[in-house]
Amino acid sequence: MQGLHTDEYLESVYAGRKVSPRYFLQRFLERAGKILKASGYSVVFLQKELLPYVPPIFELSVRLGGMKVVYDIDDAIFLFYTNTRNPIVRLFLGNKIPQVLRWSHLVLAGNTYLERYAARYNRRTVYFPTVVDPTRYRSTGLNDRGKDATGERPVIGWIGTPETAPFLLQKVAVLNRVSQRTPFKLLVIGSPHLSIPGLDVETVPWSEERETSELARCDIGIMPLPSTVWAKGKCGLKLLQYMASELPVVSSPEGGARDIIKHGVTGYIAHSDDDWQHYLSILLNDLSLRRCLGQEGRRCIEEKFALSLWAPRMAELLRKVGQGEDPGEVNW
Repeated sequence: MQGLHTDEYLESVYAGRKVSPRYFLQRFLERAGKILKASGYSVVFLQKELLPYVPPIFELSVRLGGMKVVYDIDDAIFLFYTNTRNPIVRLFLGNKIPQVLRWSHLVLAGNTYLERYAARYNRRTVYFPTVVDPTRYRSTGLNDRGKDATGERPVIGWIGTPETAPFLLQKVAVLNRVSQRTPFKLLVIGSPHLSIPGLDVETVPWSEERETSELARCDIGIMPLPSTVWAKGKCGLKLLQYMASELPVVSSPEGGARDIIKHGVTGYIAHSDDDWQHYLSILLNDLSLRRCLGQEGRRCIEEKFALSLWAPRMAELLRKVGQGEDPGEVNW
């Protein structure tokens, strides 16, 4: 198993540091070498692309080499090539992702929007959501913190990257209106240089070691997203992390939210700024409600989105593909 990027690269991105072109050249060369040595495997599990912004010659070489491809799509990456203003990219790469989907022996789609997209090119497409290991996440202990009684401000949490921080900034006006009536702290994880005037904001860099402990400091988790095709292709990892941490959530409808959130039970789906203001306000002012929704969210993760549940399913699908069996219809 090898990702295109290193952990150090991810840490640099989350910390807002620039990455040198030499790094990308080195990783591309290493990836090309791995592809050439892959002929000894019966199945290649491919997520997103082997090499971004390169025609699918390496994907084709894997197929022609007799290896079976299981393709995992968990972002609307086809938009990189179809929605660009660069006519050269559209011409030579606009059909890249559909072609790779056609060549694949099985496609795993991270949300129902991506499932519908992929099924247009490959009938062997199944819904296979992003999952988390709930044992890594500890309860926020909302029942014991008693912030409302002590006067300590509740904490609204957001986790992401500098690239996704603009989605949070689109809700600054709403957050300011909410804070004028019910003061809160906003904890931003993963965009340490973000500044939001008018709000009590704490920013911290992301790290794998501290991720769960930072989330445990929060009382509510939020996932604002724009109403775009790109956002529809997101798979809601934030929501899964919040809910595994026993946080009630408020989210835009995009990003797999409809697949994950049970509205009014594990959190709220906000369709407008008025919705955002309403749902955040009632959660900030009701500790008991936060605790109830948080517990239901944690239960949802354990029953529907836990690694222990989906890992055996993944193993079974890979076994079937490797042995040349038709995975058939699945009913998760």
